[in-house]
Amino acid sequence: MCRLKKPVSAARPEKKPPTTARRFLAALKQIAPHEHYALAVSGGRDSMALVALAAAAQKKPNAPKFHVISVDHGLRKEARQEMRLVAETCQRVGLPHKVLRGDKPLGAGGIQQAARELRYRLMASWCAKRKIPALIVAHHQRDQAETLLMRLARGSGLDGLSGMAPLQKLETAAGDLQILRPFLETDPALLADIVRMAKFDWVEDPSNMDNQFERVRWRQAEDMLDGLGLRARALARTAANMRQIRDYLDAQVTNWLQAHGGYHFCGFYSLDKATFLSLPAFLRLRVLRHVMARMGPVKFAPPETSLTHATELIAARSYGGHTLGGCMMRWRANEIMIGREIAALDALPPVPLARGGSVWDRRFFVEIRKGKKAKAGLFAAPLGGEALGRLERAGLQVPNAVPRCYLHVLPAVFDEDGLVSCPLLAEQTRINVVPWQPEMPYLPEINGKAGW
Repeated sequence: MCRLKKPVSAARPEKKPPTTARRFLAALKQIAPHEHYALAVSGGRDSMALVALAAAAQKKPNAPKFHVISVDHGLRKEARQEMRLVAETCQRVGLPHKVLRGDKPLGAGGIQQAARELRYRLMASWCAKRKIPALIVAHHQRDQAETLLMRLARGSGLDGLSGMAPLQKLETAAGDLQILRPFLETDPALLADIVRMAKFDWVEDPSNMDNQFERVRWRQAEDMLDGLGLRARALARTAANMRQIRDYLDAQVTNWLQAHGGYHFCGFYSLDKATFLSLPAFLRLRVLRHVMARMGPVKFAPPETSLTHATELIAARSYGGHTLGGCMMRWRANEIMIGREIAALDALPPVPLARGGSVWDRRFFVEIRKGKKAKAGLFAAPLGGEALGRLERAGLQVPNAVPRCYLHVLPAVFDEDGLVSCPLLAEQTRINVVPWQPEMPYLPEINGKAGW
């Protein structure tokens, strides 16, 4: 007799939420294991759940260290009292706590975004000084659902509809910081239970009830959306599914770039033109988005409509140029080049040279070589056309195949009297300049593309 096998469900098994010390530690280990974490705590109920879990977790054998940090933006008088509540709670449970205070006015417009930028800048700088690699935040299932709804309303594509990620790498002037979100699939009611069981007090931010903010308006529509089936749990799962698709496509783009792209020592990226144009349209956009996010002055690539226009120009003309998102795109018979646009460097301040080295323009790391002496007052700035011409008149041979627009944006060394050298074009022993390519598998630090 033939027996039918029980069908296997393709659905992902439900994970238990990280609402106990053991599960909290397991979630952190899965996302990004470290020996020291910072906790972003405002005094609100969700972030106070982080304090309760970390306090319980630190009692476990071999537990990591936790350090609570709070930010007073200087917007409300009540903030000092709220910071005092967090400090007293942390002292009671044995967690170190630090308050960071705003160092400049936020202005009148876009207050929430400005406050967010200030908050992360201060926390990233504080963590960098103490070599703490990761900051844990309390974004939960409802926050994820609201994020997805706001992005749907803007007509976002796959990347926007992927929502917030459990692990985000924040790039700041002080260095890179990992943002960890272990509660993205956790019902906020469970976090509230944690706070009540710990017998913690918390504060309610009045801005959470101010419907001039978009997120608050979506929150106020929650009951109506629930009635239509758009529950936070379902929306958070949609974001997670979108992230899986995005991660798969990103892996395909990485593989393609490793096979058909190359980083030139003069600071631009080169793509095989024919192979690029043979890609499906949506993959062409993702290739450009990935490269421009790395080569542009900011890590966010231009909008999809702008990228689509750029691919259409490349397909329509055998050679040409196009500026987009702070990048200069050039193409010819067999290649596409993407580097920095000279106008994007106008606001870049000179970077003083130091023994520890500095990241310059998100593209290069410039440092005084170990064991070498260099005179005081040296700084890095764009080479520019005038200084390049001076080097050529002095006998420097520049790469003929490289468009001059990319040479103009190379880092050069200056002092108060003017140009000292351009280490990438004329190697010298005292100053070292290397590509700065953090965590980008398709942009390896290589000496130059083969045959150039």
